[in-house]
Parts: sequence; C-alpha cells; structure tokens
Amino acid sequence: MKTINLTRIFAIALLLGFISTFSSYAASPAAVSAKNIRQKFSETFQNLEDRDNIPASGTVTVLFTVSDEGTIDIKKLEATSDEAANFVKENISKVPCQDNVYPYHQFYRVKIRFDRN
Repeated sequence: MKTINLTRIFAIALLLGFISTFSSYAASPAAVSAKNIRQKFSETFQNLEDRDNIPASGTVTVLFTVSDEGTIDIKKLEATSDEAANFVKENISKVPCQDNVYPYHQFYRVKIRFDRN
C-alpha cells in the first residue's frame, strides 16, 4: 500500500513538473522587439558609409513608434547639439524596421551617443 501511494505521489509531482515547465511564460514580444530595434539602431549607425558627417560629440534621445509599413515616426527628439540632432533625423530612415518588429505603434526610446575620442 505504501508503494502504491508513493508511486502516485511521484507520478503527480512529475506531472505537475511537466505542466509547469510547458506553461511558463516566454519572453514578451515587446521586450524582444525593443532589443531587436536597439540592435538595429546600433548596427545602422556603426555601419554608415558616410563617416565624414558623423558628429564629433553629442547625445541624442529619440522617442518613436514603428508604423505598420515599418517606417519610424519620430515623436520626440532631444539632443545636446543641433549637429547630432540633424544627423539622426537624416539617417533614422536607414534603420531597417520592416521585418520582425512587433508590436507596431508601441513607443520606443533609443539613446545615441557620438564621441570620436
């Protein structure tokens, strides 16, 4: 009798373990999307072909959304210099957001720092 009860308890514990493993939450789509966008920004601004126009220094914080078509709509832009702000405004369209960006119309904030030293 003790063996049957012990077996039942073990089977129930094993079943609960499997259920809790498969029902755990995956990474939220918003967090994955924000990480992908941050990575795309850094890749785009590091791999620019025209390096002569990159500001010598400055910090730009961009608050934006991504439309259904994958275009970036700037909602707010704060910069320490006009040169850095204009550079980001001109090059933000080069950031590829057409693929795997979910959810759309969510606000994202990216901080870009320029320092040639």
